[in-house]
Amino acid sequence: MKFCKLGVFLTLLAAICLPAAAQTQIHVNIPFNFVAGGKALPAGHYTVRQVFPNDSSAYGLFGDHDSAMVLTGASQSVSAPHQLSLVFLQQGGQYSLTRIWSSQYLGRDVMRPNVKQTVVAKGDNNSVEVRAE
Repeated sequence: MKFCKLGVFLTLLAAICLPAAAQTQIHVNIPFNFVAGGKALPAGHYTVRQVFPNDSSAYGLFGDHDSAMVLTGASQSVSAPHQLSLVFLQQGGQYSLTRIWSSQYLGRDVMRPNVKQTVVAKGDNNSVEVRAE
């Protein structure tokens, strides 16, 4: 009987603690304007966390003045550990959120929205300027 009670207690403890452990929050101060999930966000303090407890693909960025949600896919780094962090891609003076490192070896790749591209100009040296719609 004691063994049964201990088993029930440990099961309840795990049911309470595991979802809380999975809810890792990352607090960051982003010093530049950036794009996340197709939305432009201002520089500032942000909290990043899973949006839904049972769905690890949706992450929210919650700031003092704005917020956004991004869809992600699993990523990992087997060889090098990482700190809790956000990774941005800089192109043409614009920063875009590309990865969330939520633990030392596991992260989330931010899915980019499908964007139709339009050729704006074609130069003599086969360079192409592309604009998103």
